[in-house]
Amino acid sequence: MKFSDIHGHSELKKNIIKTIRQGRIAHAQLLISSEGSSSLPLAIAYAQYASCIDKGEDDSCGVCTSCIKYNQLIHPDLHFTFPIFGSNETCDDFINDFRTTFLANPLMNLNDWFNSINADNKKPNVNVKEIRNIMRKLSLKSYESEYKVSIMWLPEYFGKEGNVLLKLLEEPPEKTLFLLVTEHPDNILTTIISRTQFIKIPRYSYSDVEQYLIGNRIAEGDIAKNAALMSEGNLNKAIKLATEISDPQFDIFRSWLLDCYQGNMSKIISEMDVYSDKGKEGLKLFFLYGLQMLRSAMLIKHQDLSDKLTATELEFAGKLSKLIELSSTQIIYDAFNEAIFEIDRNGSVKLILINLSLKLKNSLRPKVVSPTN
Repeated sequence: MKFSDIHGHSELKKNIIKTIRQGRIAHAQLLISSEGSSSLPLAIAYAQYASCIDKGEDDSCGVCTSCIKYNQLIHPDLHFTFPIFGSNETCDDFINDFRTTFLANPLMNLNDWFNSINADNKKPNVNVKEIRNIMRKLSLKSYESEYKVSIMWLPEYFGKEGNVLLKLLEEPPEKTLFLLVTEHPDNILTTIISRTQFIKIPRYSYSDVEQYLIGNRIAEGDIAKNAALMSEGNLNKAIKLATEISDPQFDIFRSWLLDCYQGNMSKIISEMDVYSDKGKEGLKLFFLYGLQMLRSAMLIKHQDLSDKLTATELEFAGKLSKLIELSSTQIIYDAFNEAIFEIDRNGSVKLILINLSLKLKNSLRPKVVSPTN
C-alpha cells in the first residue's frame, strides 16, 4: 500500500517519509488513533516505503519486487500479529483470511475482522503461543528486505502475555522494525508503551469524510453530509452509513421532534408505520442522526457549522438550541443512547420510539413556573 492510496493525513505522511529518508527510524513505534482513521493502512505504507527498492521522495514506487509483494501483504519480511481467539492457534493460521479482509476493506475494525472469520462472540486475544511465534520469526535473518517488519494490530489485546516481548522490543535484532497500531493505548501494558515512540494519527475532519464519500462516489449531497456528520470522523463508519441511508434524515426528524415538543403523541402513534418501516437498523440511523443534530444545537452558538449542515439544518439547529436547557442536555443525550442500545438488543421498535418520544416531550417543553406570592 502506497501513501497515496490513503485518504488525507498529508502532513503526517510527509513527516514519516522525512524520518525514513533521513535514516531516523525508531525500532519500535506506537501508532495511536481512533477507529476509522487509517492507522493500519498507514503502518503498512510506512513499512512498504522503508522496504521499497526504488523509493521516491514522497512515496514508494509501487512496482519494484518489494512493493508488489507488499501490495498483496505477502512479503516474506513482513509479519502480522492481530487479535484471534483461543489458546492453541497463531496468527499464521488466520493470515490468509486477514489478507483477504484487509485488502477488501483497509479501514476494517475488530468487528469486521471477527465477522469475516465467523468468530461470533468469542473473546479476542493475542495468546502466548503467538507471541513466541513472533520472537521465533524475528530471530531469523531477513529474506529480501533491509528491514524485518512486525506490524502488531491492536496490541491492547496482548494481556499480561505481552511481557514476554519486552526484551525483544528493548533489544531487537538489527534492522527490525516494530509498528504497533492501537485504538486504546490505555489498555496496553505500560511496560510495552515505555519502549515505543509515539505517532499520533488525528481523527478525520468532517470535510475529510465528506470529500472521501463524494470523491469515491459512495454518496453525494445531503446523504454524504448526513453520513459524514454521524460518523464523527470514523471513515469506516461513514462508508457503511452512506450505503445504509436511503434518504436524507432531516425532514422526518424535524417533523417528529416538533411533534414531541408539542406533545402530539397521538400523531406520533398514528404515524408509527413511517418509523417502523425503517426497520431496526434504519431507526438506529435515525437516532444517530438525532444525536448529531442535538450536538449541533449545543455547538451552534460557539462554532461555525455551515460546512457541516445544510441551510435548513442550520436554521433548525439554531431554533433547537433555544429549546434545550443545559440541565436537560444530558437527559436527552442519555435517552437517545438508551434507545440505540435497546435497538441493538432487539427491543420493540414501536415501544422504543414511544418511550423516547415521551422523554423528549418532557425535556423539550418549557416548564411552567408557578407564580410566587
